[in-house]
Amino acid sequence: MIKLMELLREATGKPKALLLAGAPGAGKGYVLRKLNLGDIKVLNVDNAFIDLLKKANVTLDLKNATPEERSASSKAMAAATKELKTDILPQAIANRESFVLDSTSASFKNTITLKKELEEAGYEVFMLYVYTDLERSLKQNQDRFEKSGGKDRSLSPYIVLNAWNSVTKNFSPYKNEFGDNFVSVANTGEALKDLDQIVNKYVKPFKPKDTKPKTPKQAERSKKTREKLHNEIQDWLSSTQVQDIVDSSVAGEEAANIINQFLS
Repeated sequence: MIKLMELLREATGKPKALLLAGAPGAGKGYVLRKLNLGDIKVLNVDNAFIDLLKKANVTLDLKNATPEERSASSKAMAAATKELKTDILPQAIANRESFVLDSTSASFKNTITLKKELEEAGYEVFMLYVYTDLERSLKQNQDRFEKSGGKDRSLSPYIVLNAWNSVTKNFSPYKNEFGDNFVSVANTGEALKDLDQIVNKYVKPFKPKDTKPKTPKQAERSKKTREKLHNEIQDWLSSTQVQDIVDSSVAGEEAANIINQFLS
């Protein structure tokens, strides 16, 4: 029976999974629009997240959210992520459906765990990594709510800082892990390289107001976390490693051709 199942699986062809990686505002959606996806599903936690925000009557302009709205948005994201992990993804895998997972892939551990689960389920797995400058990531996020006419969400800039740092840090590990099934695109241009300037322009204007007072211990812990993040980001901005990512990337059209061949 096992051999028969293996033969049937080979006869029907392996399902495909395309995992996206990139900070908010990197341009993943732009590259996706160039793909010949046909009837392949695109799974995006943002869709459920936005629906839950609307149901809870929480603004989609989260960069200007109140403390109560920030709390509600955290719960909504947790619920949307749980639905994706425990319902939507398992159902697609059980049905052997090919799909695109549109996410930041900020967590290397979670992404590689998913990759291994998919491969064990008989999937071919490919990663599209989209890099962008930190300033562009923050600006795209800042403008997203207004440009969409209030239909899309803008995140807290501090969340974008964390995501950008994690995704950028994951470039080489992802490239090594996925091997030939990896392609990167870089959407870059003239951008600020000094983190203090970037923070003053894109983060400080949206500093949360009316927050609950922290204990001295909590305040010290938050300060150390911020300093660690800022030091890591400034190291990236000052190093040649970001340029290495750009140099090893291809144009969006070439990436689309490579991915279309994988999906076909």
